[in-house]
Amino acid sequence: MKQIIRGVFFGLAFFASGCVSLLPETSPPKPRYHISAVDADALAGASVGWSLVVEDPHTTRVYDTTRIAVSTAPGKIQYFAGAEWADRAPRLFQTALVQSLEDSGRIITVGDRSAIPIADYVLQTDLRAIQLNIRGGRVASVSIYARLTDGKGKIYAAKLFEMSASATSDRADDVVTAFDSAFASAITGIVNWALEEGEASAATRG
Repeated sequence: MKQIIRGVFFGLAFFASGCVSLLPETSPPKPRYHISAVDADALAGASVGWSLVVEDPHTTRVYDTTRIAVSTAPGKIQYFAGAEWADRAPRLFQTALVQSLEDSGRIITVGDRSAIPIADYVLQTDLRAIQLNIRGGRVASVSIYARLTDGKGKIYAAKLFEMSASATSDRADDVVTAFDSAFASAITGIVNWALEEGEASAATRG
């Protein structure tokens, strides 16, 4: 009886191992990408003495994802198959923006709401578009509306930043390089604009 049971056991084990070997192999994981902070050399300028909180960006569900949006036609969005963001795109943008402000050396007290609950100024951003346009080419485009406020409803300044960069191919590395270039231009513009507008406002406030 023991021999029969042992034989059944080994038979089942062999069968199970055979079943495992017949399962289809899983596809390799997609490469994941970050949005880079801007080099401090590109953000040189006068320093400021006030504090700034960078709020979580607002966007639609289309872009509030780890997937890389691709615009194939007006009003039509699909997603890039060969890669994805390492985190939700708005979160990566916010992290890159805060790090760029920190690395600039122009402002000491800056961070997101969890790091700085109360600040002199609040930087709000609406991410209107983060997409690869493939109509007639491969162009990474970002559209960001920024507002500098007091966090209580008063707006000191507002500006739209729209930047784009062409990808040299449809490979993931080249597509993300184009996004990095577009984001770098947008972040550079936002940092310089926010610090200049905040300083001008601080001067009038005394």
